[in-house]
Amino acid sequence: MTEPLTGRAQASAARDFAAQLRWWRGVRGYSQGRLAQRMPHSEAMIAKVESGERWPTEDLARRCDEVLQTGGLLSGMYPAVRAEQQASDGRRRRRKEVGDASVDDARRLLSMVLADTNLSATHPFVRDALAALDGTDN
Repeated sequence: MTEPLTGRAQASAARDFAAQLRWWRGVRGYSQGRLAQRMPHSEAMIAKVESGERWPTEDLARRCDEVLQTGGLLSGMYPAVRAEQQASDGRRRRRKEVGDASVDDARRLLSMVLADTNLSATHPFVRDALAALDGTDN
């Protein structure tokens, strides 16, 4: 019996998508450039999706299905890829919010602007932004 995968060895919807895209391109005899010519996406975009540098879009999945005649396989994989992307984006947001340093920094900067200059008279957004920040109790 094998043990569950952990860490980087864990299955990834985006990696599975990239592997399927590469496999179907190979089966159909398409280079990245030739595939890009058949759809409104660049060769660089296809290469980045296959290498894991970019998330695929739903449109890319659908068009790859059409051109490569996959029977909707890539489009069918897209919801799992999108869920993985959203989870990844959520993790980044939570890390940024730890300690609320960005709110404190913005409040401090706006206070300095109001104290050192008379920008609030010509740029009321500074006062409004400071009021909005003061109204947030994080």
